[in-house]
Amino acid sequence: MTTPSRDEIAKRKKIRRKWVWNTIKLTVLAASVAWIVLQSRKDWDDFVAQEKNWSYLGLAFFFVVSAHLVSYWRWQLLVNSLGVPLSTLTAIRLGFLGTLLNQVSIGSVGGDLFKAIEAAQRSKDKKTEVVASVLVDRAVGLLGLLLVASIGVFFTQDLSPRLVAIQWGAAMMSGVGLVTLLLVGALGAKVPLEWLRRFPVAGHTIFRLAKACMIFQGRPRLIVEVIVSSMLVHTCFTFACYLISSALFSTTPSVAEHFATIPPAMAAATLPITPGGVGVLEIAIAGLFRELPLLPDGYSPVIMATTFRFFLICVSLIGALYYFSGFGNRNHPGH
Repeated sequence: MTTPSRDEIAKRKKIRRKWVWNTIKLTVLAASVAWIVLQSRKDWDDFVAQEKNWSYLGLAFFFVVSAHLVSYWRWQLLVNSLGVPLSTLTAIRLGFLGTLLNQVSIGSVGGDLFKAIEAAQRSKDKKTEVVASVLVDRAVGLLGLLLVASIGVFFTQDLSPRLVAIQWGAAMMSGVGLVTLLLVGALGAKVPLEWLRRFPVAGHTIFRLAKACMIFQGRPRLIVEVIVSSMLVHTCFTFACYLISSALFSTTPSVAEHFATIPPAMAAATLPITPGGVGVLEIAIAGLFRELPLLPDGYSPVIMATTFRFFLICVSLIGALYYFSGFGNRNHPGH
């Protein structure tokens, strides 16, 4: 019997690892779809019970889908800026993967880990940079959320002390985030990072992660693009909620009042409490809407939040179909 060579053994191990990874991936995706379908039952019952303006609901769903697509494009910008080729179709495909798994992971950001792993599998020598791009993308996304949450400070009046405090807190945190981002853009090249290589075992990886996080140095256009796109994402989500309110109820809180409540509630949903933030988002929206001085009679923020959740689930299921179809999937991320 012929003894296999080292190359053959290595090749078999690589095939075995790939098979195991694909099995895990398909299992997680199948479990994700099953979870989402089970979670959507109550959402569907509440949704069906309401009289609706279908034009507004259709427009709201358009805003929800658009928000996701803009976020995928933002991530593609970051990955490409790190010198990793990633096509738009591949970015959308992997973005949908993250969206799908965010619905079943603890908090609403866990799916990013799976997206990072899947994207890293496609790059040869820049796996660390791809993982860093996901971390940076999440950070700038949170900055955009804080910026949108602080808008109410200037446009909304007669709010409760709690909402005012939340808005000013968001304004201060977003200010710190913006200053940090601008400092990285202007002075990032002067930040000493070589000492990170001295860490035992993982020093080189830590250095590459930190280096990738300096992606904005000398790139003012990239800073503007990611900030504007991040704010656009959460603006779309907030307008979607306002349209849902208008579609389901004859009298609703104003657009400005939605901007005072929806972004902070979405920030609360990122906390690692429940899978996909299920329940946390709805409770946060209901609680913050009750802080409004004049909540219209008959208006239910819970029904609005439940319908919004249903739309998020629909996008996740569309993402599952898109991902399983293999459309946009290539061996090399640049193709």
